[in-house]
Amino acid sequence: MNTFLDLLVQLNPLIQALTFIALIIYVLKTWSMADATSKAARASEKSTDEMRLAREEHSKPKVVCYFDHHPRVRQMYDLVIKNCGNWAALNVKLVFSPQLERYGARGLPALKEKRFRVMAPGYEWRTFWDSFPGTDISKTPDEFIANVTFDWDSGRRHEAYDTNFDVKSLIGYWVGETSVEDSLQEIAKSIQAKRDEDSLLAIAESVKNVAKALEKQTKVTRYRHP
Repeated sequence: MNTFLDLLVQLNPLIQALTFIALIIYVLKTWSMADATSKAARASEKSTDEMRLAREEHSKPKVVCYFDHHPRVRQMYDLVIKNCGNWAALNVKLVFSPQLERYGARGLPALKEKRFRVMAPGYEWRTFWDSFPGTDISKTPDEFIANVTFDWDSGRRHEAYDTNFDVKSLIGYWVGETSVEDSLQEIAKSIQAKRDEDSLLAIAESVKNVAKALEKQTKVTRYRHP
C-alpha cells in the first residue's frame, strides 16, 4: 500500500501536467467551436440582410424620367415620368437642372420641377414636349439632371437620387419615307383612275409600297448633325 502511495506521489507532477495540457486542449477546442459558430451566425445574418435588401430593392418604387417617341409622330417626343418599381411612391418631386426648355416650340413654358402626390406601380405621366430632330444643337445642354425624391412604405422610408438624360442624342434629321396611309391612298387612286387590266398591276405595285412602309416603320433610320 505504501509502495502504491509512493508511486502516486512520484507520478503526481506528471498527472498534473497531463491534466493541465488536457485543459488547454479543451479550452482551445471550445474557443475554436465558439469562433466557428460566431462566424456561421455572422454569415447567416449577412446573408439574411442581403436577401432583405434584395427584396426591398426589387419591391421599392423607382421613378425615372426620359424622352420617348410620340405614339403617332415619331419626329415628335414626349416627356415621360414613370414609376418602374413595384411599390407606390408618395410625395414625388422631380427638380430639373437645368430647367427643361421647349427648343423647337418657343413661347411655351419651361419646366423646373414636377410633383405627384402618389405614383402607383407602373403609373406613367406623359406629355408632348418637343421636336428634337430640328433643334439647334448649340443651344442645348450636354445633359439634364432630374433630382428625384419620394417616400414609400407608408411614408416610413425616403429615397433621393439623381437620374441623368440628354437631348443631343435625339437631335438629327429623319429619312423621309412613305407612310402606310399614303400607300393606301395610292391604291384607292389607282382603282378610281383605271378600270382596265392595267389597274391590277398598279394595285400590286401599291401593295408592295404598303409592305415596304410597314417594314420601314419597324426600323426607322435617322441622320444626326455632324
